[in-house]
Amino acid sequence: MVIFNSASLISLNKVLESTIDSAFCISNQSSISRATFLAHAMSLSHKLPDQYYAINLCKDRYLFSVAFLAVFIREQVSLLPPNQANRTIFTIKENYPDNYVLSDNKNSADFYISFEMLESGVDKFPLINIDSPLSISFTSGSTGAPKETLKTWREFHASALLAIKELRLIHQNIVLVSTTPMQHMYGLETMFFWVLFSNMILHNSHPFYPEDIKNSLQQISGEKILISTPKHLNSCIQNECDWTDLKFILSSTAPMDKVLAESIEKITKSKVFEIFGSTETLSFASRQPTKNRNWKPYKGISLSRINDQIALQGGHIKRSVILDDEFNIDDDGNFTLLGRNTDLIKIAGKRASLCDLNNHLIGISGIDDGVFFTGINERMNILIVSRLSKEVIIEHLRHCMDAVFLPRRIYYVNSLPRNCLGKIIKADLEQLILDQNKC
Repeated sequence: MVIFNSASLISLNKVLESTIDSAFCISNQSSISRATFLAHAMSLSHKLPDQYYAINLCKDRYLFSVAFLAVFIREQVSLLPPNQANRTIFTIKENYPDNYVLSDNKNSADFYISFEMLESGVDKFPLINIDSPLSISFTSGSTGAPKETLKTWREFHASALLAIKELRLIHQNIVLVSTTPMQHMYGLETMFFWVLFSNMILHNSHPFYPEDIKNSLQQISGEKILISTPKHLNSCIQNECDWTDLKFILSSTAPMDKVLAESIEKITKSKVFEIFGSTETLSFASRQPTKNRNWKPYKGISLSRINDQIALQGGHIKRSVILDDEFNIDDDGNFTLLGRNTDLIKIAGKRASLCDLNNHLIGISGIDDGVFFTGINERMNILIVSRLSKEVIIEHLRHCMDAVFLPRRIYYVNSLPRNCLGKIIKADLEQLILDQNKC
């Protein structure tokens, strides 16, 4: 594999020379090679509109990948929405007016893409500028208004190589199955860049429900990795599923509770690993939650405290980044997460993390879902999906947190407004709380 030097122009044919004839994607029991993938992207690039921004809404993983690369070849920038709600797309269109929507759904596309339009016979792959803008991703909005983050090919490549090495996935012919949309940074990293710069193979399914995940895994012979989230994995272990030949399970988007990780490992008979990162930074650390509470940064990456803030630097991080999270950093450079700066609360001189409080809450048997929030006089309340009585819930919580953080009011709801990654969007939560207070 070619390592980038200071030059910005490279040929993907050369970069992928050692893997060019191996599989990139398994789709409907057929295999698509990397050479064919590059040819499909090249042919599509000639057909794209002339606008500068392409809003990529493709749900099919392979078509998303072809479109993503084709847009870059055309020297355009991909816009990757955090969701496909009409109001989200409308806002992005307003903020990036020179755009078109690229989709495998005719009803939402300005430019429709399908397998039938992909062509294999093309000229030699052109040089690409790995330092030019590649894509703009948007945070989910779980902590406020979505923020935009621009990334280059060089950053994704460097991060992918570090992650693959840290998780010992170099030269591994393993199929990746994911529940995460390609538009999300977690999905883009693992299912596009990790695959492209390794021997791993993209599985084209996009399962959501436990039965869908089971069916996708059963289609694959040989080793595979399931890439998912704590919320999804918790649902999976509540259902019977075929977990044979799993090399390991990878989780992200929220730290996993040790008890949940232990349950998953026991039921699946495979190890659980997590990666830590954000839309702004890409992934930069990993851990096995049943073995380590501490996160280990990828090689060359370090966290340091500067003026009461945590700075991330090294590796694929071009310039030092100030993080929104609060950490404890040990003498070896490993760290534990205390919570987001906006997540830390203080009551009667005592501090706690909302993330920790929520983990204690949903860890109670009989609670399907729940979340703490700050109510009147800065006291804590909860929204809960459960049939347990208030007295039982309080008694459980009393054993795992200081009394000042016990909920003053408990609201029972049918469901919480989580997105496909299990995250709760702040604006939707605030509306739900407002509705409950009106009752």
